[in-house]
Amino acid sequence: MKLLDAISFFLFLIFISINSSAQSKAEHEINISIPEVALIALQSEGEDVINFMATAPDIAGQELQLQKSEQPGIWINYTSLVRANHKRKITATVQGEIPPGFEIVLKTSEGKGSGKGQLGSPLDEVTLSNIPVDVITGIGTCYTGQGTKNGHLLNYSLELINGGDLYNKIYQTESTLQIIYTLTDDN
Repeated sequence: MKLLDAISFFLFLIFISINSSAQSKAEHEINISIPEVALIALQSEGEDVINFMATAPDIAGQELQLQKSEQPGIWINYTSLVRANHKRKITATVQGEIPPGFEIVLKTSEGKGSGKGQLGSPLDEVTLSNIPVDVITGIGTCYTGQGTKNGHLLNYSLELINGGDLYNKIYQTESTLQIIYTLTDDN
């Protein structure tokens, strides 16, 4: 009887091994599509208007004085999804006429907040004009986080242009300018 049990057990093992080697297979495709993304926004902690004022001197013979502006915290936020080995940059352009004898200087902070990825590197200080100038370069696939305290803080200053005959070009005026930021490919 033990021999019969051993033979039955052996035949059972052969049957299982034959059944397990007769496998079937099924498959299907998975398509993955990741879009290219380039989004930019400005977020303000208060009003999004910056006011610069010059004050007349109190004493004859003194030069015009520029008041330092209390600036609202204006933050630049962006989301970027790039193709392999590509980068983006942000440029700034002044729309409108900067009064003669003055320049607008922009200082952009390092990236802060809850963002992730390859945030761009700000240029230390740039003088803005009607020609686009790089403000942040080397942007890869990333996001800065949304709202204030995320992204890069923008700090503007109005300065008298030093040197030459430019002081005599200053005249009484009021100007309203727009600063336009563009997120673009940098390859």
